Amino acid sequence: MELLEILIPLFILAFISEYGAATLGMGYGTTLAPILIIAGYQPLVIVPTILFSQFFAGFIAAGFHQKFENINFRSEHERKALVIFIVTGIGGVIVSVFAGVSLPAFIVKLYIAAVVMIAGFLTLMTGNVENSYSSNRLTGIGIVAAFNKGLSGGGYGPIVIAGGMLCGIKPRAAVAITALVEGIICAVGVALYFLLAVPGDLILLIGITAGAIVAAPLSALTTAKLQQEQLKKIIAFSIIMIGIVALISVLFTAA
Repeated sequence: MELLEILIPLFILAFISEYGAATLGMGYGTTLAPILIIAGYQPLVIVPTILFSQFFAGFIAAGFHQKFENINFRSEHERKALVIFIVTGIGGVIVSVFAGVSLPAFIVKLYIAAVVMIAGFLTLMTGNVENSYSSNRLTGIGIVAAFNKGLSGGGYGPIVIAGGMLCGIKPRAAVAITALVEGIICAVGVALYFLLAVPGDLILLIGITAGAIVAAPLSALTTAKLQQEQLKKIIAFSIIMIGIVALISVLFTAA
C-alpha cells in the first residue's frame, strides 16, 4: 500500500506534465523538476530520472506527431531544423551533464528558474512576430537549449519552441521537432549519468516514466486539433506560467 501511495501520485504528476509538454513542446522537466524538488528529491536524482522518462515519451510523442501530420519532413526548413537541433543537442547535453554533476544543487535550481523566465519573456515579446528562417540562429538556440536540458532536466522546450518560431518554424512543427530531439538527447544524457554512476531512485523512475509514456500519444492528438495561431498564443502563456512556477519553487526551497 505504501508503494502505491508513492507511485500513483508520481504517475499522475508525470502524466499531467508530459501531456502539457508534448502538446506544447515544452514544460515537462521544467514543471516536474521544481515540484519534485519541493517534495524533497535532490536535483542529481531528479535530472537523470526525467531524462530517462522523456527518452521513451519523446520518441512515442514524435511518432504520433508524424502520424497526425504535425510535422512535414518534405519541408526543407523543418528537416534542417531537426538536424541542427539533434547535432547541437547532443553536444550541449554532453557538456551540461558534467556541469550538473559538479555544480551545487542551489545553483542548478536557480538556473532552472532563471532560464525559463528568460524564455517566457522572449516568447511574450516575439509571439506575434513573423520571422524569416535562419540556420545560424537555430544553431545558437539549439546549443543553449541542450545545455539547459542536461543541467536541469528542463528548459529545453521553451527555448527551442520560442526560438524556432522566432526563426520561422511553424508552431506545430516546432512542437513535433522538439519531441523527437528531446528523445534523442535524453538518451545521451541518461547514458552519461549512468557512466558517471549517479545514484537513482527506482520508485521515482517507474512512476515518472509510466505516467509520461501514457500521456505522449494523447498530447500529439491535442496538438493536431489546435490551430497554429491558437497554439502560438497558448505556448506564449504557458512559458510564462512555467517560469513563475520554477521561480516560486526556488524561493520556497531557499527560505
